[in-house]
Amino acid sequence: MAYEGFREELGPAQYPRAKTAVTVDITEAGFIFAAIILFISFLAIVPGIRGLSNRLFSFIRITVSIFLGVAIMLSAYGQEWESAEIHNVKTPYKTFFNKEIIADIGVKIGLNSVNITLKAADNILESAHYNEIGYPDEKIDYNERFHFYGGQGRIGFGRFSGRINREFRAAQWRGAPLPILWISEYFTLDGEDILWGRSYRLAGFYAWIMVWTAFPLWLLANILFFMVIRNGAYFLMLTGGSLLTANILYAGIRYGFQPMVIPFSAEHMLHFHKGPTFFLCMSAGLISFICGVVILFMDFNYPLEIASFFGVDPLQDFEDTFVYDERTDKASNGLTSSVVESKAVFKQRNKSRFDKPRRLPQSRNGHAAAPKDNALQEAAEPDQEDDIAMSSMSKQEEGGIDNPAVAVEA
Repeated sequence: MAYEGFREELGPAQYPRAKTAVTVDITEAGFIFAAIILFISFLAIVPGIRGLSNRLFSFIRITVSIFLGVAIMLSAYGQEWESAEIHNVKTPYKTFFNKEIIADIGVKIGLNSVNITLKAADNILESAHYNEIGYPDEKIDYNERFHFYGGQGRIGFGRFSGRINREFRAAQWRGAPLPILWISEYFTLDGEDILWGRSYRLAGFYAWIMVWTAFPLWLLANILFFMVIRNGAYFLMLTGGSLLTANILYAGIRYGFQPMVIPFSAEHMLHFHKGPTFFLCMSAGLISFICGVVILFMDFNYPLEIASFFGVDPLQDFEDTFVYDERTDKASNGLTSSVVESKAVFKQRNKSRFDKPRRLPQSRNGHAAAPKDNALQEAAEPDQEDDIAMSSMSKQEEGGIDNPAVAVEA
């Protein structure tokens, strides 16, 4: 039942919609929040890992992997590949409003869109000079986003024009503040040497492709580190290479055109520079590539140590058996004696197999048979050796051989 006190028309209270300005990018905040949840969840299970070294190794692996994952997503959806801002600039406000306002203006450019902010001081309406300045009776805090992904489109603002052209015309009909319209108009022009919108669209398009190429490579690297460490290192290096290629393409394509400077006065001009998202992508690419090189080096020179770091079986990528020939200084898997001796598992197998010499069977005329290659001897099956022993015994009974051959098991 509705509250009836001090009401003329009985009914529930009706409040107008409270419009609030954008304070944070929801997409970026969502990725950061998800990474924090994963990291805290991992910290909760760290005490259950046995051994101090295993805990440290797991902490390093998971932390670096989570950082690279969230860096890739923020590089794709981040809105600060380039940015510019000016403070306390005097500028017109809206159409049909003949006064000027003093506000801060900021521009953030991502791979697919541009974000424009217009904000006046919060206490300007409460100041003593409010009536003299003539500010509108409202809070000035605007944030508009214009998308430029997709095709370039036709010149103009019709339905076949580019996406940002159509959004610019919609903002005009909506009555957006003039500073926001002025800035967005720079991205709609496409002719003569004024190709800023085209340059940002192309740079963002190719950088977007390379960043999303890095994402599946990062996933495969995490999977392969628990299967074949060397292949995981290769894919981690490819991940870093893709991210660095995105930086190179963005910087190269963007600065192949005339730099964009948006003036509001002689003292206040918007000069664009690289933003945090650009350097985050570069940092993630360098970390991925360097980590991949270090892991690859460790796998070639210290295979047991790197296998212990990732917690995998060091024997899973080795051959089960091999034959080492001292005459050729090579094993059956192609490794030389120096590499064989550097791997404890190979050294142990070599010692166990070739410590005791073998006696070879003799021929019919009583002379010892010519020694065969060690690889062929090792490949002989036990049932073949039993057949040789049975054959020599049968011939001894017939009196054909004085010295029967002795078969020795491996």
